[in-house]
Amino acid sequence: MQPSEPADQVGAPRRVPTAKDFPKTGPFSLAAPGPRFGARALDLALVAFPVLIVIAITAKSIDGQLQFDVPVWLLPAALAFAVVYEFLFVLLIQRTLGKLLFGLRVVRYVDGGRPSGTQCALRALLPWSVLALPIGPFAVGAVFLVYGTGIGGELHRGWPDRVGGTLVISTR
Repeated sequence: MQPSEPADQVGAPRRVPTAKDFPKTGPFSLAAPGPRFGARALDLALVAFPVLIVIAITAKSIDGQLQFDVPVWLLPAALAFAVVYEFLFVLLIQRTLGKLLFGLRVVRYVDGGRPSGTQCALRALLPWSVLALPIGPFAVGAVFLVYGTGIGGELHRGWPDRVGGTLVISTR
């Protein structure tokens, strides 16, 4: 009987990847900060667009001054939309529309496979969960800070990637 793995690897624990395990450029290379930033900016714009439409529709001019009557449901709806958008796209096609346009894909950190539903949910929820903190006007900046954590480190894994057990790679 022949083992399916070499004898020195049978029963050995799986080693997590390091930057040396990825090509420097091209498909399956680590996603660079520039394309990640561009993809995130596009995704945030897609989430913000419906919010801006609602704000524009509800704006009124009173005595020559523009007044915004923002509906109370708008922020919770926008947050739900942002989380569902990220969750569903990463779960179904391993990328958001921004990542698709910039040639990026989300994979499991340990083996490069398709992320599970739990991983996608954790990855989508973490950035927006900071809005639950009592930090007032700094909350939006905190969301950007959480997304910005993907710039550093040898694998460019931000907090959402670490919590979700994922990694973002290039597809081109």
